[in-house]
Amino acid sequence: MTRETMVAEDASVRSLLIPMEDSYLLLPSTVVAEVVGYSDPEPLPGDYPSWLLGRFNWRGQRIPVVAFEDINGGSGALPATRARLMVLKALGDRPELPYFAILAQGIPRLVSVHPDGIEDLEEPMDDAPAVAAAVLAHGEPAFIPDMEFLEDEIYRALFD
Repeated sequence: MTRETMVAEDASVRSLLIPMEDSYLLLPSTVVAEVVGYSDPEPLPGDYPSWLLGRFNWRGQRIPVVAFEDINGGSGALPATRARLMVLKALGDRPELPYFAILAQGIPRLVSVHPDGIEDLEEPMDDAPAVAAAVLAHGEPAFIPDMEFLEDEIYRALFD
């Protein structure tokens, strides 16, 4: 996902600002399948990266849960009192991974992103591989996640 996919010329994109520990994620609402209350994911047996928190049951499927801060080098994101799981539609063409969830630290806020309301931030993202861009969306600093990177990492951790 890139900044360009967030804003189409002369059109606003319904999006969600998703609270993380120290920042926000910005995603188009079409990528979000559902926002559900937090419940502890079922731990995965074996040796998995710490950012892969486990799986939870959603509509008859076992969905992997990712701590976004941890995949970017953070350590041990713990769910806040108002934590949620953001069930996201995987954009890759992998039948084994149609959805995954990201731990959010609160209730997301619906925003309309218009080309005039978003600008790039000049922050280096070298140490945040799951971030496609840092932006200012209607005055709020936010990260646009690199969905391809996230899906590749989840797939490698679970299926390779």
